[in-house]
Amino acid sequence: MWRFLNRLKEGIVIFDENRIIKYINSSASSLFGVKAGESIEKILKRDDREIFLNNVIGLVKKGRKYNNFMRFISKSGELVFTYLNIFEWEGNIVFEIFDLSPIEKRSEGITDSSYVKILKYMSAGISHSIRNPIMSAGGMLGRIKAKLKELDGKESEKLVKYIEIVEKSLYRIISIIANIEVVSNALPVKLERVNLGEMVKGVVEKFSDRVSFEINVEDGVYVYADKMHIGFILEEIVKNSLDALEGESEPKIKIRVYQSGRNAFVEVEDNGKGMSMEEVSLTTIPFYSTKPSNMGVGLSLAKFLIEGYRGSITIDSEEGVGTKVTIVLPTEKRSDIRIKRLDDR
Repeated sequence: MWRFLNRLKEGIVIFDENRIIKYINSSASSLFGVKAGESIEKILKRDDREIFLNNVIGLVKKGRKYNNFMRFISKSGELVFTYLNIFEWEGNIVFEIFDLSPIEKRSEGITDSSYVKILKYMSAGISHSIRNPIMSAGGMLGRIKAKLKELDGKESEKLVKYIEIVEKSLYRIISIIANIEVVSNALPVKLERVNLGEMVKGVVEKFSDRVSFEINVEDGVYVYADKMHIGFILEEIVKNSLDALEGESEPKIKIRVYQSGRNAFVEVEDNGKGMSMEEVSLTTIPFYSTKPSNMGVGLSLAKFLIEGYRGSITIDSEEGVGTKVTIVLPTEKRSDIRIKRLDDR
């Protein structure tokens, strides 16, 4: 039997109620770097070593089984995404662990996937679009150099304007580079437990000097995502609202964060100029923009990332009234067995 278990691709770890590993097959040993005689706690996250482990031991003693998605600690210290089956065998507890983490390895051979096509298309478009602001910045710098040779009081004011144009162009270049970084870092992702409310508050603080915000954040709304992606998504949506509010006498952005069922919601609503139905349908198309100074990548890339997390984005707008953007993301699913003691059940 042991020879058979050693040939399995899934990891098998058998331990007793004292948490000592009695047997571990080659797949689990290779993944976690532990051996018989060590504690099962070594492969568990810190917050799962007490409540979760006590609960599963208690369930197994009652003859019950358990299965769910679970994250363990690999031998390199990274979190490994798995599917876990737990059951009893000869008075011991068995962890049957299916490793679900090697997404990068599986995707390396998918050269013709829609995912890769989108990345290639957007990267090519960004590279093309980056030439214009560079040329603009270069032209302005040339003028400044020429004017420096014959400087007087009035001319200095013009130079300040030229410098401001250069700064804006360079800022655009930096923004484009940031977009490229998001694209290039779309895979692999670093999944972690992200507090949506805290992320929203961080974005509000960043732009609070430009507009009045009204926020309504429900506590304890979490998603499993890459924090960089969530930050990028929220910033792009807020920046689009800021663009729509230009020229408004009393600009305001309302942001609401809440959870309903197994989904997290973020609503961003402005009282800007709004859009027609035709414009709304084009907003998430790469390189479409109503502003000459905007290359039109941010919102399309935000949509791409949101859908990668099995979420959705909807845009409701009315000309002269404003725009409301709603993001829906699956919430982190932590079952009671991981956060509540079940000894008395």
